[in-house]
Amino acid sequence: SGCAADGRIVMIDFGLASNSSLSEDKAVDLYVLERAVSAAHPEHPDAFETILAAYKAASKQWCPTLNRFADVRARGRKRAMIG
Repeated sequence: SGCAADGRIVMIDFGLASNSSLSEDKAVDLYVLERAVSAAHPEHPDAFETILAAYKAASKQWCPTLNRFADVRARGRKRAMIG
């Protein structure tokens, strides 16, 4: 990812992992991306929400993915609390 000359966030997906149409897989990818963005760019706390809005506009599977994403987030938070 990077920043375009006009300040837009630009992401490049090199597709190095397998391609999956499963909502669970997409949700896990979003969770990992959320963690990476928040860790790498704490000065931009709204960056991931912007990414999610763009994903929602482009995805044909947004609703099931969003539901799974909420589950994945909850599992991740539980794991972080337990250790």
